[in-house]
Amino acid sequence: MIAAYSMYQGSNLSNQIMKDQIANTKKEVLSQKLLYLQKETQNLNTDLHNLENTLRLIQKQAETIYSRPNLALSNELHVTKGKEGYLWETFDDKYEKTNVFISSRSSDLVDTVTNELKIAKQLEPLFVQTMENETMINAVYLALPSSSWLYYPFLDVEAAISSKKFAPNLRFQDYEFYTVALNPQRKVKWTKPYIWSAKPMGDVTKEDWLISVGAPVYLNSVEFKGMVGLDVPIENITNKLMDVKFSEPNAFAFLIDDKGNFISGQTKAEGIEENVPLMNSAIKNKEGVLPITYSNSEAYLLSSSLNNGWRLNFIISESDIVEPIVKSTEAQTNKHMLLFLSHLLVFLLFGIIILLYMTYRFSRTITQPIDQLTTALRESADGNFVKELHIEQEDEIGNLAVAFNFMNRKIQELIGELNLKAHQLEDKVLERTKELENANERLINTNQQLQESEKRRKEFMSQISHDLKTPLTSVREYTEILVNHQLLPEIQKKEIMNSILLRSNHIIQLINDLFDMNTDDDGDYVKEVIPFDFLIEQSLNMIAIRSEGSDIEITKNYEVGSLFIFVDPKKMNRAFINILENAIKYSKSKSGKKIKIDIFAYQQNENLIIKFKDYGIGISENNKEKIFLPFFREKRTSTEKIQGNGLGLPIVQKIITLHDGHILVESKVSVGTTITIVLPLVELSDF
Repeated sequence: MIAAYSMYQGSNLSNQIMKDQIANTKKEVLSQKLLYLQKETQNLNTDLHNLENTLRLIQKQAETIYSRPNLALSNELHVTKGKEGYLWETFDDKYEKTNVFISSRSSDLVDTVTNELKIAKQLEPLFVQTMENETMINAVYLALPSSSWLYYPFLDVEAAISSKKFAPNLRFQDYEFYTVALNPQRKVKWTKPYIWSAKPMGDVTKEDWLISVGAPVYLNSVEFKGMVGLDVPIENITNKLMDVKFSEPNAFAFLIDDKGNFISGQTKAEGIEENVPLMNSAIKNKEGVLPITYSNSEAYLLSSSLNNGWRLNFIISESDIVEPIVKSTEAQTNKHMLLFLSHLLVFLLFGIIILLYMTYRFSRTITQPIDQLTTALRESADGNFVKELHIEQEDEIGNLAVAFNFMNRKIQELIGELNLKAHQLEDKVLERTKELENANERLINTNQQLQESEKRRKEFMSQISHDLKTPLTSVREYTEILVNHQLLPEIQKKEIMNSILLRSNHIIQLINDLFDMNTDDDGDYVKEVIPFDFLIEQSLNMIAIRSEGSDIEITKNYEVGSLFIFVDPKKMNRAFINILENAIKYSKSKSGKKIKIDIFAYQQNENLIIKFKDYGIGISENNKEKIFLPFFREKRTSTEKIQGNGLGLPIVQKIITLHDGHILVESKVSVGTTITIVLPLVELSDF
């Protein structure tokens, strides 16, 4: 009966523990998954926000060139007329050029439209740079109300029309990618997913699902000039969602817009857009966890809203959470029940034997020893712990007497220990008081550091304002000259416009550098194993293009094809170019001399040591530790009229640090500077 009752109670206890564990585990798992969802939402928000910011920059540039058009800065358009009446631009260099398209609907406005597109051609460098920087998009364009556009990368209109993937009398107003931007508030808006057949570079054999983001272009905030847009393949968003991993076998993620339109999802989300009740639940559940029924079983819908109104959702089956717990608990319960039953049987057997023996002994002698114990207990109750019992019996009573004597001694020892502990506690209180004083001192130091950080922040903002104000002031002055002196010679006008464009590009570069400095893009690094010599040669080729006409001598000291590093080629190329451009820029002050740069690379232990040595103006000893601070530039650079914004080396340091490397500087005034980069080497066998 005892065994049966114990097993019954054990089973009930096990079931209750299992229920509590299931409830706690579900709560914990769903909480963790919600945090995971919010993190993924934040990552996707960052990607979409970057695209929106990029489009706003293009929108601003388009409004600027149309507000102050200057055909002197635009190249002539060489358009070809198709037999269906459309016009388009074709050329051999398809990878670095934008091309234009004019619908046959606008054949009677060709001259006007052509002039508009000539102005739009000034956006070509920005379009090319946008495609290089934004990996999620596959096209950037400016579309005009006349159903004409400037498009990058090259779009083979003739092949698209020949395969009937593209209408020669295309009317942009019939497509959401154009109409989504028609808002006087000049907001950036996203389309629903749609199929667009025409592809860049003439690939018209495949239809892809796209999402477009568009923004209007207004003149003087009143006249609608057109729209700018970016195309994002659904496949790119799906690839990001595929990186979401679940420990639950049936869980999956999907993305919808604010109207419940399915945008993208993992493989297990196929066909989910046809589940109307589920999509309605996803629309209502903006944030948090919602119990639902999915595939005839209980599940949970986790939702998180993006900044543009889209919602990222996780679906997790309740059985995926509960079944592992049930199986584990049942197995453990059965195991412990069998162990408990075996122990209980052994205990009952020995208990019966001991009980029979004790009954016999108890019946022999009991009264006198119990009286002595009673008297001793009364004295102990009065506080007399010195007296011990002298019972000579070697039985249970004798053992009890020994235990009683032992208890008396232990009580006295405990009293002594309590007194000792009291003194130790006082010492601990004093020690803790001292620790609190130290902690308070550290808090004071932390507060001082925070005040110093706030001071540096204000200095940083002041420097940004100064660096932006200088070129903007020049642009305003040149613009006033053009406005107030409209009869200037054409050559002088072109020089002024070139100066305005130069300073505008300087402002854009400064903004891009600030964006790179203040964006945590660790997750955007796409690393690969690459030979060091191949990467440095790419950088040198780029420097050769940018420094055309300069007398530069570069000495290379490294083995070809033997040193491999695991880096993001684009980011590391940016770092090398910044260092080389600095070496060239700060060596030009030595007029009449050839610019010399030495490049060394060698292995040291498990690291690659890279050194860039120039023979320029050098850096003073007091300023070597400051050159990695944003906007810091030596006063000599202003005296010698060396252009720059002080962001090149901070960006280099950030890139090298995110590649688990570090950077060192050695320099001497009027002798030159050596920049040393230390990066971890890799073995090809590791990959």
